[in-house]
Amino acid sequence: MGGVETAEARTCASDVAECLVCGARESRPLHGKTDGLWVCRCGLVFVHPLPTAAEISAREDDAFHGGLIDETAEMFTAYYRNYPEDPVVQGFRATVQRLHQLVGGGTLVDVGIGTGLLLHLAEKAGFRAIGCEIAADAAARAHEEFGVEVRVGDFLEERFDEPVDAITMADVVEHTRNPRRFLEQAASVLRPGGALFVAVPNHRSTLYWAADVLARLPGLKGQAQRLYVPNHYWYFTPKTLARLVAECGFEVREVRRESPYLGRYAFSLPVKLGLATLITLGRWAGLEARVEVYAVRR
Repeated sequence: MGGVETAEARTCASDVAECLVCGARESRPLHGKTDGLWVCRCGLVFVHPLPTAAEISAREDDAFHGGLIDETAEMFTAYYRNYPEDPVVQGFRATVQRLHQLVGGGTLVDVGIGTGLLLHLAEKAGFRAIGCEIAADAAARAHEEFGVEVRVGDFLEERFDEPVDAITMADVVEHTRNPRRFLEQAASVLRPGGALFVAVPNHRSTLYWAADVLARLPGLKGQAQRLYVPNHYWYFTPKTLARLVAECGFEVREVRRESPYLGRYAFSLPVKLGLATLITLGRWAGLEARVEVYAVRR
């Protein structure tokens, strides 16, 4: 009976859910049941059906105010003007430096600004930095803390007076209804040779392997949802992300795998120890929980 149920669910998905990356209509329920998560044969995992644009905007605003996920409620507060020199900040610095190497400066647009810290560091490195953010409160706070320029609105509708030199999308495209459109928009506003940075969670990692095991065990699905969070709708692998970036008009220059910094999350000690073990195993096995792509517009 279970096989029939899965087949029916797969047929239903193939009628309405075309894979964003490869275009196939052969998705199946990721965890063997219709819990809203589907996986394509190419490796892309996605939420179906997607929330509306208004629902996504409301969730992002809720996340900024700490009301979406308990573990991330304090995440924003650490990265304003008195930010620590921790691995998150060091990663931002490395990203800005790499982009400067690729384009030599100019205008940098950060899509989904967080606290505005990356914009601040980009300005200190010599870029003219502009943010694009759908959460008005986040934009206002970033301007207040760092004095950075932030435009409030949907990046897909944003227009610039002239082509820009670099675009950053750190932990952004997995929050959108259509990452392909976001990447195509990035290609349209970048100058030829302009640089793109995209970073997302890596589904081909020890963390998500563990989450997928837990999701199939009675009573443990809630533990899996610590990683399958409410405002993430797409879960890429290094191959699917690099393929999508390339199809949207870019030459991929580098694909990197990184480990997340647990210090930014408020987990209990047992959970944090378990996650730290999985992250260490992922680092040894080349299955880190984060993937980053640097690319240039053709």
